[in-house]
Amino acid sequence: MTIRSAKRSAVRAGTVAALTALPLLAAGSAFADNFQGEDAGPRLSVLATIGIFVGIPVALFLLITFLVMLPSWIKGDSNRTEIGWDAKTAAKTEGGAPAEDAAEGQAKAGAASSGTGGASGSW
Repeated sequence: MTIRSAKRSAVRAGTVAALTALPLLAAGSAFADNFQGEDAGPRLSVLATIGIFVGIPVALFLLITFLVMLPSWIKGDSNRTEIGWDAKTAAKTEGGAPAEDAAEGQAKAGAASSGTGGASGSW
C-alpha cells in the first residue's frame, strides 16, 4: 500500500465517520428534557391520533386507487361483443378447445399413457 492510497483511505474513512456522526449530533437537542421554557403544546386525543396515523394513509390509498382505476372506468370494457369479441370464437382461435375436443384429447392421452409419468407432447 502506497502512502498516497493510505492517505486516500484515511480521508475516506474520516469523511464517512463525520457524515455518520453529524445526524446523531444534530438530534441531541431532540432528546433534551428542558426546552428552555417552550411549551410542547396540547396533547392529541385518541381520535385525532387515529385520524392522523390511520385515516390519512387510508384516504391516500383510496385516492390513489381511484385515480388508477378511473381511466379504465371511463373507457369501459374492451372485451365487448359489439367490437367483435365473442367468447366462443375466442376459445377456438386462441387455443381454447370446445368440450368435445377436450374430451377426445383426454381419451387419446389416457390410451397413450405408459404409466411412467413425465412430460411429453406431440404437436
